[in-house]
Amino acid sequence: MIRPALVAAAALAALTLAPLAPAGAAGAAVPDETAPAPQSYMAQRAALQTGKAASTMSTLARPLLRVPFRCGENWSGASRSGHSPSYYAVDLNWGSGTADLGKPVIASDSGTVVRSAYDAGGYGNYIELAHGDGWHTLYAHLQSRGVAVNDHVAVNQQIGRVGDTGNVTGPHLHYEQIHDGAVVPALFGTSTWVAYPGPATYSRARDC
Repeated sequence: MIRPALVAAAALAALTLAPLAPAGAAGAAVPDETAPAPQSYMAQRAALQTGKAASTMSTLARPLLRVPFRCGENWSGASRSGHSPSYYAVDLNWGSGTADLGKPVIASDSGTVVRSAYDAGGYGNYIELAHGDGWHTLYAHLQSRGVAVNDHVAVNQQIGRVGDTGNVTGPHLHYEQIHDGAVVPALFGTSTWVAYPGPATYSRARDC
């Protein structure tokens, strides 16, 4: 027969060891990409940023990178503290709710596809383009991917569609400009720097 004192002690231990469910009102906004899975490509990229200084905000030797959407569309871009894999990544939205879902994503510049894959714990469907001289762009959380590794893409080519795949709470495009493996402050065209943390509005004005 188990004595009452032992039963009470066991119950207390169970309560102590059981993790508490996160508090929060139903329907409250939850930041996306909060904790990418340890083996995800996003998590690997986040680890790369540690101890690696972002390049200065210089236009020297940068490719001419355009807003990754069609001309005539206004997209709101923002970041936040703790944004994975870097504060300099930017989340782009065209509308609210599911309005972004399926919107065409256009290559920021011509280049070669170095990654076109699914990253379950982080980016979801994502594409990474190489533009030369260590410059890459990355497009994540896509609904679909329209290019494969080693494909050459043109500056105005559609490469996928906006989605809500991976570690995310709603549709948007997660976008990165990368130099030598590190995410750097994004520049559109020759003079439009992304405003961090934002939000600010961006529109493509050429190569449509």
